[in-house]
Amino acid sequence: MKTVFTSIIFCLLSLPLLVGQNNVEFNASSNWIGYMNVFNLDGSYNFGSSWEVPALKSTLNTANNTLTLQPNFNTYAENAGDAFWVNQTTGEGAKTMEALTFVEPGATFNGQDLTFSGTVQGYTLDDAYEVKFFIKALDPNNGYADALGGGKVFPLPASGDFSVSATAAELPAGLLIQYGFSVTGRNANPTNEAALGTVTIGVGPSSVNDLNTLQIAMSVFPNPATETLFIKSDAQVQSYQVSTLLGQTVMSGKASKEIDVRNLAAGTYFLTVYAEEGNKVMKFVKN
Repeated sequence: MKTVFTSIIFCLLSLPLLVGQNNVEFNASSNWIGYMNVFNLDGSYNFGSSWEVPALKSTLNTANNTLTLQPNFNTYAENAGDAFWVNQTTGEGAKTMEALTFVEPGATFNGQDLTFSGTVQGYTLDDAYEVKFFIKALDPNNGYADALGGGKVFPLPASGDFSVSATAAELPAGLLIQYGFSVTGRNANPTNEAALGTVTIGVGPSSVNDLNTLQIAMSVFPNPATETLFIKSDAQVQSYQVSTLLGQTVMSGKASKEIDVRNLAAGTYFLTVYAEEGNKVMKFVKN
């Protein structure tokens, strides 16, 4: 009997440890939190504090299940005459803002694998601003430093799907788990809001209107192009974005059907056109 009992215990100990898996797809209805880190232009840290999500210039649309990210404008708009926030000589923003929009899922996520994913539905943000997506595990016993060392923080692609994962071993009990997005760049003059563009996050390619499904023809010519790439369509172009095959944005512009590609290196690129009727992605070659 003792031999049988011992064998059972050995078998139980030999079973693989079952680890939970949290697969989180972007959801505008989640409990999103805002935080702002403020830096001097030389990179030195100034302060950080909790902010309301709309004040970051992060706009959640639960009806469309999207999050729109933009540069921060309110610190400029509310303090235009304050040299702390606005350079009184140049009129430019005087601080670098890191706007964090994230979810803290709670202790039930500790000790379990986590994957956070979504889709970039539109990206027209000015190149002066950097957008990242992340999973973080803040350590309350170490000044809330990221126990992952920033290893799960990545630049957001210009289009398509994104995903980041952390293992159960990387998310032990006691750490504060966060997943979400950051936008980093100067606080901006709200009169430049349209020109500075936006980033729209959602889920799945089907959540973005495709001009082809709306039966609106669109094409580019000449292809290959040497100097100028022309967009042929009856749709009114609102903006466009040129990205590499790896998703790196190399050009963007507003309301034009003529794109000067002379400064592009020879190669193959994606052109994303944003119009009121929807979006269209086309491939072209630069000679």
